[in-house]
Order: sequence, then structure tokens, then C-alpha cells
Amino acid sequence: MRWHKKGNIFDPREHRDWAGTHAQVPTVLVKERVLRIYYADRDRDGRSFTTYLDVDRGDPGRVVYHHRKPLLPLGRRGTFDDDGMMPAYAIEHRGSILLYYSGWNRRVTVPYHNATGVAVSEDGGDTFTRMFEGPVLDRVPLEPFLAVTPSVLKEGERWQMWYVSGTDWRPVGEKLEPVYVIKYAESRDGIRWDRPNILAVAPRHDAEAFSHPCVLKDGGLYRMWYCFRDSEDYRDGRGSYRMGYATSRDGCAFERRDDEVGITVSESGWDAKMLCYPFVVRVDGRTLMFYNGNSFGQTGIGWAVLEE
Repeated sequence: MRWHKKGNIFDPREHRDWAGTHAQVPTVLVKERVLRIYYADRDRDGRSFTTYLDVDRGDPGRVVYHHRKPLLPLGRRGTFDDDGMMPAYAIEHRGSILLYYSGWNRRVTVPYHNATGVAVSEDGGDTFTRMFEGPVLDRVPLEPFLAVTPSVLKEGERWQMWYVSGTDWRPVGEKLEPVYVIKYAESRDGIRWDRPNILAVAPRHDAEAFSHPCVLKDGGLYRMWYCFRDSEDYRDGRGSYRMGYATSRDGCAFERRDDEVGITVSESGWDAKMLCYPFVVRVDGRTLMFYNGNSFGQTGIGWAVLEE
């Protein structure tokens, strides 16, 4: 497996007139003529919000539209998303588009808490409203920290989800750093999720953290791309995010095959220090990856094409 990098699609630093600090966590919805890439930018107070780009379906390196306003306002004070939102996964269901997203709150004893909400669009993904003011994934007895950034597959009445679950806040120097793993859930409606506390991808050490799983199914084989990092020096340093890859026959227990992922940092440029938040999608006979580079999306969104 090898990914051919096609370059940077969108650099938010070129759009300082309108927010323009991040283009984080690209989340793709395939439309008739374009690929819509939902992403998170941040306002002057550092609160994330979701907006989108449309890129040409045949030439994803060409931006044809940039939506310059948030899709949703911040949540009401005291709700799970009153400090920010980041997209995670968009899926069509019964003529509507469901957008799963991560909601953020600042905290006192730790830097933040986040949970997963869902918004719905009745116009093909142009506008959204919250389905609920509360989250559809949050802390539960066996997962006491957080539950965010899901990848979702739907086959008939069966919904499957792979999501990030927090396991710890580790003191590193003068900071508290989050540690999280990838877990598995199922649903009959996409809203109420059965979470059996199944660890989908095993960490190699207790300070390893995963983010943004993205799962495709090839016949009876589940294929997952994700990013992983250390808890030390991971802000563009030696422990920063790299891409990972794993496979599974049952969709629950995955075998890590990171050495087969076929993509790594460049020698220089916008993705030379970090690769993170992959979103893999099949379009018109090609398998494409959209991802962030350095500084968790501050240098923008790039794309690559898979050669197997």
C-alpha cells in the first residue's frame, strides 16, 4: 500500500480576514459534483467552530467554494458544546445528512472535556440544526473521561461506530495531557449506542494516544486508518502524530499494521512535522485520503491517492 501525496488543498493562514487559524479534522461528504470537506476553524477566543469547503470531485485539489460562516452557533451556556465544535463524520440517512461532531467545554481540574453530538441537515448538507442539546456519546461508568471523533458505517439496520475514548490525564512537565484509545459501539438507529467497552486497537504503551479513526469495509475485511502520538513532545516534536493502519475480520478487534500505512511526513513543508486526522473515502474508483499536517491543522488540509 502506498499513498501518493497530491499536496495542500487549503491553507487557513491565507484567510486571516475570516478566522483562518485552523482547518482541522477534515470530514468528507461525497456529493454529485463536489466533495464537501467539513472542518474546524477557531475564533479569536480559541473556540472551534465547523464550516466547510467544496472541492472539485474530479480534481480535489481545486477549491470551488469556501463557506465563510459557522454551520452552528455555540451551544447554550452549560451544554456540552458551549466552548466549541469539531466535525467527525457525515452520513446520509433517509434523505437527511447526519453530522456527528465533538463538543468542547473548558474545565478547572483538567484543560477540557468533550463529548459527541449530532446535527441534521435536510438540504443536502448546506445547513444543520442540532438534533439534541445534549450529546449522544459521553462519559459512562466504564469510560469516565471522554468519547469523541467517531467513524460510522451503516449496513441495513445495523450501525457500527469506532470512536476515541479517554483513559487518563497524564502529568507531563507542567501540563496535563490526555490519553485516549479507539473503542467500538453498535446501534439500531444511529442515536442510542450500545457501548460494550471493546478496545478496537491496542496501544503499544500506556502513554500512546489515538485519534480520528476512519473505517472502510472491503468485503469481509474492515480497514481502519487513524493517527497516533506519544504524550511527550507531540506538538510538532518527536512524539507528534503519525498515520496508522489496522485490519479486522469482525470489526471489533483490529490488528495493527502501521508499517503498511504507506504515508509519512514530508522532508519539508506543511506536513513535515506531523500527519493527523485522516479521512479516507472511495470516490469514482479511487481511494482518497484527506488529512492535516503540522500543528494539528494550522497549515491546512492535504490529500493523497491510494495505490495498492
